[in-house]
Amino acid sequence: MNLEQEGWATVPACLPQATLHALGASAFSESDAGRRCLLDQEAVNQTARALRAKLVDAGILPVTAVAIQAIAFDKNPSVNWKVPWHQDLMFPFAGRTTAPGYELPTVKAGVHYARPPLEVLEELLAVRLHLDECDATNGPLRVAAGSHRHGILKSELIPDILGKSREITCLAKTGDALLMKPLLLHASSPATSPGHRRVLHYVFHSGRPLPEPWHRSI
Repeated sequence: MNLEQEGWATVPACLPQATLHALGASAFSESDAGRRCLLDQEAVNQTARALRAKLVDAGILPVTAVAIQAIAFDKNPSVNWKVPWHQDLMFPFAGRTTAPGYELPTVKAGVHYARPPLEVLEELLAVRLHLDECDATNGPLRVAAGSHRHGILKSELIPDILGKSREITCLAKTGDALLMKPLLLHASSPATSPGHRRVLHYVFHSGRPLPEPWHRSI
């Protein structure tokens, strides 16, 4: 695994089956493509702590790391979609950001979001916990390996970076955790044989103090 160079890796989360069932029952909705800001849900919160402990033990996260975001995605026969190539740049904060470098403030569903500075984005790690098997037919994530090392990309530069990167389709088994740098270019296609592709997408920060507090930090 070369997470720092490639920007992604897949590892077994080794969570109990009961935990996956609890997450499936509480975090997902058949009618929603995605549900955001779920860290207040008990099952989601407890799983964030369990994942953090495992990743700290593995030397992937520092002991100071905190979960700052949890989003539930499910491609299914009712809700199926395409995502173009992009980076994850906007994250939830406790209030409207005013500190230098925290840009593009906006509000989504009553929660303040902004793009933090590059050095903060580089301290984030997404952990995509798969509750279902993800094969080539149900819209798996595709990544451009190494593209996270180019910083924040303007949209017109994305085709050039894609042309210089290896595109990888990230398949997963139930219970796998896909680790991903949010600056990594990634995309997905609609499922060609939609069933369920439930993913609980956590984001962890290194935990160093910031001038702007996160919306949640556990």
